[in-house]
Amino acid sequence: MKKNVTFNESAKRPFEAPVAYDMPVSGARLRGHHVRVRAGIKLHEAELLPDARCSFTVAFGADSVWLGYVRRGTKTVQLPDLGRISVKAGEWFIARVEEMQLLAEKEADVELMSFSMCPHVMGSLVDLCRTDTAEKLHCFACMNQHKPTVLHGKAGQKLQWLSEQISIASASDLKGRMELEARSLEWISELVNQPSLAEKDKKEFGCSTHDAEALRNVAAYLEAHLEEEHSLADLCRRFYINEFKLKRNFKAMYGITVFGYLRELRFQRAEQLLKKGELSVIEIANEVGYSNPSHFARGFQERFGMKPKAFQNMHQAGE
Repeated sequence: MKKNVTFNESAKRPFEAPVAYDMPVSGARLRGHHVRVRAGIKLHEAELLPDARCSFTVAFGADSVWLGYVRRGTKTVQLPDLGRISVKAGEWFIARVEEMQLLAEKEADVELMSFSMCPHVMGSLVDLCRTDTAEKLHCFACMNQHKPTVLHGKAGQKLQWLSEQISIASASDLKGRMELEARSLEWISELVNQPSLAEKDKKEFGCSTHDAEALRNVAAYLEAHLEEEHSLADLCRRFYINEFKLKRNFKAMYGITVFGYLRELRFQRAEQLLKKGELSVIEIANEVGYSNPSHFARGFQERFGMKPKAFQNMHQAGE
């Protein structure tokens, strides 16, 4: 038997009281608490207490990035496309997943601390990282990332020490709350400065570092030239990568095809322009690279569930 657990990331107030939970799941109890550290970042402390071998699904939503540390036990999860991954006590992890199946063994308690954040916040963090670290973390901040992504490794001594200094229980008054925020941000900073994140891998997503860089350049180029016509052959010539590698490795890195990625970017831009209401639907279609307004309208309706004109009218009426 499996049970879904969903974490709600919304918060209306800048400072909120810690929220405790103690919920039964199949063959286990999941208990802990979470608190908002600052806008877009929540701290979670949780224990999984199984009394039998069990598994259950935890849903995080489409735009969740998790940075964490296992304090006790071994966290074993089953992820789509990535299979089974285990993170042991004393190890850190960074994950971008919509959901995971959590696996637990009898008498194998697990305690972990983690921070959840949206890709926008992760993107701001990545922008401040040194180049080699930013390259490793790019996929966690990309708004168009569709593929589950995980990094994990052994925590350094300082990261381990900081992990033990962080406790939601200490945030019972203003002084404790300020200290918790400071320690949390120091922990996040220390994590992204782990030596293993700065090391250059020989391969990323199954391809060479050179090819991975070419793929990131392709993605950036498409975003900057939405209105233009594109072909795989032209992209290959422009960024010195063969077509087979471009098709296979782009999907491995971004979880979507080259033209699926371009289509998503175009509709995101169209959505913004329709909400502004300054251009007609035909003008917006041309602005995002559609010479045929009918093709644009059909694709937009498939993506958003309504025709572009109806979408525009709805947002104009709401102002």
